[in-house]
Amino acid sequence: LNATLLVFVLPHQFLPKLMPIIRASVHPSRCRGVSLIKGLGFDKRTKLPVLISQSISIGIGDGFHCGVLMGANVANEVAMGRMCESTLACDYGNDEVNERTRQIFDERLNFRVARIGDVAGAEACGALKNVIALGAGFIDGLKLGGNTKAALLRVGLLEMAKFCKIFFEGVESGTFMESCGMADLITTCYGGRNRKCAEVFAKLRLQDGSSDTFDPEECNRLWSKIENDMLNGQKLQGIPACKEVYLLLESRGLLESFPLLRTIYEVAFLGNGVASITEGIAVKDQPIAHVWNIDCFKTMNIQGC
Repeated sequence: LNATLLVFVLPHQFLPKLMPIIRASVHPSRCRGVSLIKGLGFDKRTKLPVLISQSISIGIGDGFHCGVLMGANVANEVAMGRMCESTLACDYGNDEVNERTRQIFDERLNFRVARIGDVAGAEACGALKNVIALGAGFIDGLKLGGNTKAALLRVGLLEMAKFCKIFFEGVESGTFMESCGMADLITTCYGGRNRKCAEVFAKLRLQDGSSDTFDPEECNRLWSKIENDMLNGQKLQGIPACKEVYLLLESRGLLESFPLLRTIYEVAFLGNGVASITEGIAVKDQPIAHVWNIDCFKTMNIQGC
């Protein structure tokens, strides 16, 4: 009872049922939260993405503020004490509380934590990088090599930034250069379960040498089989995130503006050929610097979609 800091590390599907129990344990005026949950919700009424941290803040109520801890933190390497970085994104309205919270997680030798104020950007990166990792797994399954994967990561980071700046207020360009951004994307696309399972998905579709086009039901069955065989009861975070992102972009008429995210979904769930993943790695004439400027997305203003 009277907890002053809550750390959320659980599948977000369990949050609604547990929220009343959690709410009963918080300090009435001094409690704050940090979420390690990587995912996005989708509001079917507004057709907008919903941050898990926002859902937590609303669920606790009474002005509760929830930050996030995201970064290049593959669990088994953290457990072995190998040096890594992480990003604490929070704003509890008090610099001293912000810094005290950072120090709780920071361990200078092996787990180095930097703080930023951009909760939305950091949290959305944590969900979107798992989608890009599915594409990286397809690249590995096709044995296309490092050059192709590097191109996928570059385009993936740009689409992540574009998505964040369209759908969330106050996202800062510097967030994508933090551990929660580029670094997490890199490590997830070279290690991690989403990349690994997506590589197996691609190889199983290609193994008999025939056409690798599947129908959507076959795709879903194959994902379920891979999860059951490889994850010991755990679930892939990239699967629901990919579906939610596609649904959101489709509802807003923005699929053509996100060719990589669209193509990853089409391979993963519509049964398009695995080799078509390279079609989503689009090279644009528009200068890259424009992607970091929210003004370039004014024509896509979600209010007008």
